[in-house]
Formats: sequence, C-alpha cells, structure tokens
Amino acid sequence: MRATPESSGVRTEIEVANTNKRDATYSVRISIADGKGWNAYNRFWLQDVPPGKTGRDAAVIGSKDMGPVPQVPKIYVDEFTPLVDRK
Repeated sequence: MRATPESSGVRTEIEVANTNKRDATYSVRISIADGKGWNAYNRFWLQDVPPGKTGRDAAVIGSKDMGPVPQVPKIYVDEFTPLVDRK
C-alpha cells in the first residue's frame, strides 16, 4: 500500500497477491489519517484475481474540504476479507 498526498486528497494505492489455488475477490477497507483529526476511508474491491497474480487499485481518499491534506499520511487496514471461488 502507498499513500501520497495530493492537492485534492490522499492518493492511495493497494495491491493484494492471490496465494490461493482459485480466483479470489478481496474486500479491503483502508483508513487514512494524520493523527490530528483528519480521517478518511475507502473500500476497495479487487475482483476475480487469478491464482498467483496480484490485484491492484487506486483512489484519491478524502478532500481538501476536510482541512489541510496530511503531508505524512498514516494508512490503516480496517478490514481485509478474501472471498475465494468454490468452483
């Protein structure tokens, strides 16, 4: 995971490697905070990641309307749920 401050929020990039023997979908909830009250979150859905491959996604989380964008954002994984195909 990577969190990079931008003028409009924090660009967050996520990667999940599928170590299962079947396709998997991952639900990952990420929070970004500055330790001073600025806090934003997003849920990523990485769908149908093939075995041995890595699913990737990115989004800008939060906004400048929330106050100054953290220059040293802290990233937290609030929830990580893998869903493996049964076929």
